[in-house]
Amino acid sequence: MQLLIFAGVPKTKLSPLEIGQILSELISKYNLKAAQILDNRYIWGKNHILSAIWHALKAYQNNRMISKTLSMEILLYTAGFRQIKKAVELLGIRVSTEEVIGIIIGEKQDQIIESCISAQKSFQLDLRLDLLNNLSSKHQYILKLLINEGFYATNFSNSEIENAILQRIAILALE
Repeated sequence: MQLLIFAGVPKTKLSPLEIGQILSELISKYNLKAAQILDNRYIWGKNHILSAIWHALKAYQNNRMISKTLSMEILLYTAGFRQIKKAVELLGIRVSTEEVIGIIIGEKQDQIIESCISAQKSFQLDLRLDLLNNLSSKHQYILKLLINEGFYATNFSNSEIENAILQRIAILALE
């Protein structure tokens, strides 16, 4: 399988229904295994997203998915929640979303590249790959999330935040 991760700033706001429709069309048109777009606010860098994708793919390959589709499985693992509603509340695109991360999984490299170009046009994205690594703007969002989830420190270093997020993903895989 081939994987492509992209990041960008949407120029227009789309409703969740429109986003779902665009993703479904991409999957169908390009015969993709998965396509997902997430609010970048709660994604703590490359290791976070790669770990979530790895766990989702492993669940897919072992026929142990929580959800019905690989796209939704990626959302659940990235959020670290079993409940779709909680995962969508955390990572779903909404009016306040300023930056997005997209994930495309397919069999062939050309199919995922073409689908990424199509996604860029459909979502009217200004592609900016540096968004995935800009952790300083996310620190407060993630810290609040971790405290709400029961982590008791009042200040986490970047590596402690990453470890906590990776731990949430791993625990979800064990449930």
